[in-house]
Amino acid sequence: MTIARQNTTASLPITIHDSESIDLASLWKLVELATNGFWWRTKSYTTILGVMLLTLISLIFLSMHWSYRRLFPFISHRVSRNDRA
Repeated sequence: MTIARQNTTASLPITIHDSESIDLASLWKLVELATNGFWWRTKSYTTILGVMLLTLISLIFLSMHWSYRRLFPFISHRVSRNDRA
């Protein structure tokens, strides 16, 4: 089976239009589409970054709490077996 060679450059003409005027309405629609796409892409990332920030703040609080209890054991109010009566 052989494939015949064809001259594809003659059948596909390339034309370039030199348009100097830019339609303001189409430019505005393009800006709206770009803004809308950017909004939908960043929406999920803000949720993920919010959860990561909350986790980081929680870990900082826990490390401060643990170091406080380790440095000042006499301040923590622990209930002994004699005081439970």
